[in-house]
Parts: sequence; structure tokens; C-alpha cells
Amino acid sequence: MTNDLHNHLEQPTSARALRKSLKQIQANDTHMRTYLSLGQALFEHGWEINTASDLLRSICTLLSAQHALLAIESSGKLVVFNQTGQTLPVGARVPMMGILATMLKSPVQFALYENKGTQLWTHGDASHHECLIPLALGRHGKGIIGLSGKKLTLESAEIETLQALAGLIGLAVSQHQGPMRSEVDQTILETLTPREREIFALLPSGLSNNELGAKLGIATGTAKIHVERVLNKLGVKDRTQAAVKAVELGYKS
Repeated sequence: MTNDLHNHLEQPTSARALRKSLKQIQANDTHMRTYLSLGQALFEHGWEINTASDLLRSICTLLSAQHALLAIESSGKLVVFNQTGQTLPVGARVPMMGILATMLKSPVQFALYENKGTQLWTHGDASHHECLIPLALGRHGKGIIGLSGKKLTLESAEIETLQALAGLIGLAVSQHQGPMRSEVDQTILETLTPREREIFALLPSGLSNNELGAKLGIATGTAKIHVERVLNKLGVKDRTQAAVKAVELGYKS
């Protein structure tokens, strides 16, 4: 009698509960297949365009999104690495300002940033729901995944899946970009503003303040001020020492 009662209590108590249980099982299966697909692709091919394309399509299917992009942090900007739907094109450089700078400020905290009105989309449909997910490794920002869709759904299980994927992608991106920076190097970079990081990345090219200003679309005097601030934050005496440090951290001419 006790076993019969126990079995009865374990069974869904209604058709609605049964549907909910089946839906959860299907969702878990979909999430697992997403993990497996990414893991197998990384094992066989490493981090490349096709891997990112397959991942974005899987995430769009999982969350009912129509548009998605993956952008990687580089020299103080986000560079679109892959996309699907109506978004900025691959290779587009997006300044890390506003919400984009906030979400990748170290130590990165995992959170969903919804409907922030970023300029990542070209569909121009105000009814679309926007969701931004930070990519990080060891709480150091690596980039973002952006999603947009009219029926974009984000429940607790989907959020957990996105957090796990964000960590896996952060690791893959770090390995693809080369040896991981030391904690000291990372701390140095985090003291620089996005504009200062752009200046820092260009120092190995030997550009003058006038040339830096022309390249970045700012005044020569402004470029000079940014250079001086970079030198001060790095604790070096001149541009040559700063350029050497930039090369050591992976920024080359």
C-alpha cells in the first residue's frame, strides 16, 4: 500500500503537469545536444567561423531568436566575428561604450541585458526583443552574444545554458587569440579606457599624435592626452617602452 501511494505521488497529477514534465524533458534534451554539438565541433575543428555559425543557429533555435551575432573584444572595440539574420556585418567594429562597456567591465558578472537599444541590428523592428550575453573567462570579458527576436524566450533553464555556453566560448576565444595574458597584464589593460586601449594597440605602429588622431577621428591634442594617460597608467617613461609592452601583450604593428 505504501509503495502504491509513493508511485501515485510521483506521477503528474494532471494533463497540464504531464505536458509541463514532457516539455522540460524536451528542453533538457535540446540543451544537452547544444553542449555536445559545440564540444564536438571544438574537438574536431577548434574555434573557427563554421563552429560559431553552427552555434549561433543552435542558440536561435533554442530561444526562438531570428537574429544573432557573436562579437569578440579587440583593442578596446567589439569586432563582429559571426552573425545570422539582420545584424551588423562580419568585421564591423563596435565601440565598447555604454552598456557594452558596462557588461564587460572586470570582474564580469553574468547577467542578461535586455532591450538596451544597441545599434547591433539592421532590421529596424522596434517590436523585437533584444538580449545581450557577456562572454568571459575567469570573469575577464572576451566578447558578447547578441540576440534579437519577436518571440525571444528566456526561462531559467535557457539562462543556465547561456551561462555555460558563455564560459565555453570565452575559453575557445582565449585559446584562439593566443596565450592567455597574466593577471598582471590583464589588470594593466583593465585600467585603460576603451579609447586608451585603442591608442595603446596602435603604439607599435609608430604613428605620431597627428596620425593617431587622423586614424581614430579625433583631434591631435586629444590623441596626445590619451597617449600621456596611457604612459602614466602603464608606468613607463616614453612611447617606445609602451609600444614594447603592447607587443608583449599581443598588439603588433
